[in-house]
Amino acid sequence: MADVEGLECWTCTLYGDPVAKGRPRFARRGARVISYTPAKTSTFETQAAAHLLASWGDRPPLSQPCELTLVSVFRRPERLRCKHKRPCECDPRRLPALNAVDLDNCCKAIADSLQKRTAEGRSVIANDSLICSLHAVKVYAADDPNDEPQTQIRLCWGPAVEAMR
Repeated sequence: MADVEGLECWTCTLYGDPVAKGRPRFARRGARVISYTPAKTSTFETQAAAHLLASWGDRPPLSQPCELTLVSVFRRPERLRCKHKRPCECDPRRLPALNAVDLDNCCKAIADSLQKRTAEGRSVIANDSLICSLHAVKVYAADDPNDEPQTQIRLCWGPAVEAMR
């Protein structure tokens, strides 16, 4: 990305299958009903928050409007892999992912991970409501052993982002 005056950016990659935020679950506890986040989502958010915070370093939590760019790269299904031994027309590049995972739920899981506080009370952003611009893509990995499932995250902030409002 070209340098833009007044724009600061931070990038981080989470390796492994992208995880979408699960729907809240409800349980009856005596006369009350409680809601909770599914275990898979909760585990992912905790692990992702620790990794993101390690990459973020000692900076204080971001507390100004920011832009989030997210690329969710899913494992390529076997049916889309090239099995030919001769030259063919198969597309080895990343392809749009048409799986059942909703892109907006991938964004929610990452946004919640960015604001999740660790035991020390630290987080990458003070609140996910500071995300004022969102760009997201959902793709299958390229037909190449080096392209693995991952979530690529970029946060940008500064006067250039605030000028978009």
